[in-house]
Amino acid sequence: MHMKHFGNMSTASHPGWLSRMAIGIFVLLAGGGLVPSTWAQMVWIVDQFNPLGTAGYSYSAGQITNVWANWFGAAFQSLSWDSTNDANGNSPSGSMKISANFTSANNQFEVYDSPSPILPTLNGLLYTNFQCDVRFGPGSATVTNSGVVTFGHLQFGVATPSYGQDYFGSVDVPATNTGWMHVSVPIDAVIDTNLLNINVILLHIYGPYYGANATLSGASTLWVDNLQFTGSNPVTTNCAVNWNDLGQEIDGFGASSAWDSFWTTNLANLFFSTNTGVVYTDNLGHTSTNNGIGLSLLRNHIVYANSTSAAAVPTTAETSIMLMAQKLGARVWSTPWTPAAGFKNSGSPNGGSYLGSGGDATNQAYASQQANYVASMKTNYGINLYAISIQNEPDAQVTTYEACNWTAQQIHDFTTNLSGALAARGLASTKIMLPESQNWPDYSNLAATAMNDPNVAGAVGIIADHNYDGLNGPSSVAKANYGKSLWETEVSLLSGSDSSINNGVYYAQRINLFLTVAQVNAWHYWWLVALNGNSSGNEGLLDGNSSLTKRLFTVGNYSRFVRPGFYRIGVNNNAPTSVCAFRNTNTTAFAIVAVNPFPTVVTQVFDLNNFPFVSSVMPWVTSSNLSLAPQSAVSVANASFTYNLPALSVVTFAGQHSNTPPVLTPVPNQTINAGVWLVVTNVATDTNLPPPTLTFSLLAGPTNSALNPSNGVFMWRPLVRQANTTNVVSIEVADNGTPVLTATNNFTVTVKPLALPTVNSITSAGGQVALVVNGPTGPDYTVLISTNLINWRALLTTNSPAMPLELVDTNANAMRFYRIQIGP
Repeated sequence: MHMKHFGNMSTASHPGWLSRMAIGIFVLLAGGGLVPSTWAQMVWIVDQFNPLGTAGYSYSAGQITNVWANWFGAAFQSLSWDSTNDANGNSPSGSMKISANFTSANNQFEVYDSPSPILPTLNGLLYTNFQCDVRFGPGSATVTNSGVVTFGHLQFGVATPSYGQDYFGSVDVPATNTGWMHVSVPIDAVIDTNLLNINVILLHIYGPYYGANATLSGASTLWVDNLQFTGSNPVTTNCAVNWNDLGQEIDGFGASSAWDSFWTTNLANLFFSTNTGVVYTDNLGHTSTNNGIGLSLLRNHIVYANSTSAAAVPTTAETSIMLMAQKLGARVWSTPWTPAAGFKNSGSPNGGSYLGSGGDATNQAYASQQANYVASMKTNYGINLYAISIQNEPDAQVTTYEACNWTAQQIHDFTTNLSGALAARGLASTKIMLPESQNWPDYSNLAATAMNDPNVAGAVGIIADHNYDGLNGPSSVAKANYGKSLWETEVSLLSGSDSSINNGVYYAQRINLFLTVAQVNAWHYWWLVALNGNSSGNEGLLDGNSSLTKRLFTVGNYSRFVRPGFYRIGVNNNAPTSVCAFRNTNTTAFAIVAVNPFPTVVTQVFDLNNFPFVSSVMPWVTSSNLSLAPQSAVSVANASFTYNLPALSVVTFAGQHSNTPPVLTPVPNQTINAGVWLVVTNVATDTNLPPPTLTFSLLAGPTNSALNPSNGVFMWRPLVRQANTTNVVSIEVADNGTPVLTATNNFTVTVKPLALPTVNSITSAGGQVALVVNGPTGPDYTVLISTNLINWRALLTTNSPAMPLELVDTNANAMRFYRIQIGP
């Protein structure tokens, strides 16, 4: 957990601090309204100041200050939503009214939208113009520059990644004009790289801009309306996905249940299952049916022991949640926010620094406690912890909640102690994670000392850090993983409550960045459910009322389909969309995740290079009106498909190597005698991977024939009455793919005509009668006897004998008649 947010920017004493005038050209048009356009253009509306406001904040309910605020400058007096002034004369709408009072000491103000910044981040390369409407009230303070009287120098800018100001344009409104003026400023992110990623808009007036002798003095009123960026619509481009270009293995996606204690089964299914039709009711009583987002990692909070004894056992309030997640297939791992107070110099759970060093008693006792915790989870609850972190945010300087500072050397030393304690308890499979810095770059190099020592590095399983580095920070997310799994383990906006698709698309872009540039193996949000009363709604995938948010589902566009064990595969994308792709190396399942951050539909072509045969993909869409919703399958032709990505959307294309039918080896037609066993092995092949299960069926065949469904062996012994017939045998083999595909093979079995048997000779001697019989091979031969030629009974039967055949009656004292019968 991290308490810093974007609004905590440093202030500036003058506008030159970390700023520059990048573009000074502007167009000033009298009168309200937008500049008419005869060409197709893309428009991103920052704020039109309508009653509904932005990001879920209602301006008609007085919530404009949840979106706009003064960054610095004591000339600022107030801002409000003014429903009586709209640049377009639209009475239901309004504008932002800024009141200021300039004096020699209070000579500037800067209003910005950091409390609720632009999300998703705007790609400045795709926008060529900034526009807005401005109006100054009569009697507002003026300044004279080169003989021209104006209401001052109004600057427009963006916040830089280092929390400075970059003013890309400006306008001086003549004091004679108190009506609405339309401002159009060209922007160029190639020249001004601070415009590459736009989140925060600045409106700035600096009184003495033209010098101390030409400064503003007195009260001013400024209205602003219709803030927007414009650019050309994105064009259709190709995105090539390469099946053979393997990147990092994915461990999963997750979030934390820290300090939570009870969930319903449906809530667990919403987070951790891939079930469809999950019925969920939030704390406001709203019920909806959703698809589970399939998170595969759960991070939980360790409750510190109240003792420094090595025998003490830390606990957690989250065991029932951990069990639910584990049952649904998620890996569970744990983080301590603080050791026992006695292990710290503060003597308190809040703040302070860890006291352990080397192999001292503190390190040994605390390592034993952590191993006790892992053992307790396994023995008492059946929870197998995948990993345990050494410390949550060991570089966070806070005293208001559970926290503890560690040095890099202390992390190095404790790793050895913890590894030994886990091994001693038979728990060496639980991975050790470090350092979980509050910042992704780990500015204090907390991991380096341990990882540069080969005697310690071998005990570490995961390198992990948080991403509290501003909206778009850090400037580079690439970092060393020391040959270990690299996890991002916490991030959120720590103020506000924005459940919109804008917020969801922003996080989809951030996940894409961390997967493709940082090449993380796992990504986590902060809370699963924002704890109501103790956090902002933005801190959870569900807000403070446990209500659904779009970011829940855009995270699900990754987590539901990109499963543990998948590998990232290469993407070459010329479009401004964000695309990444993954596949399972043990099967042919794959997922392509495309993010459209634009307010217009983008037509995207996907080329599937080196893929096994794919006939279609299934799009799952999260947009303003859809939440992880499956759409109709899209056909793939010549290893390519095209899709119209909805405005502001995340689309996952789920697919697998299309099921190809099995092939049956042809069987030649057969000719046999009645009574002879026919055994034919039907051979089927299937090129699908992994090899499917094949099942054989007898579609047509003679009476008393049979087919083994597992191995395809056909068996038949024709009856005597089936002699002189031709019989059709039809064999089908089916795979277990989706859809089930089959192959069929036919052959005939001709049973030869049957000749009658003959008795070649009969002899009698010593009470025995011997008959020599000749006839067709195949049938069974039975000797029937009778004393009156009317009543016959079987004397003996021999099965399918060779010819000629001798049959002997060993008890032939009485007069008897003999008959030879063939069958069955």
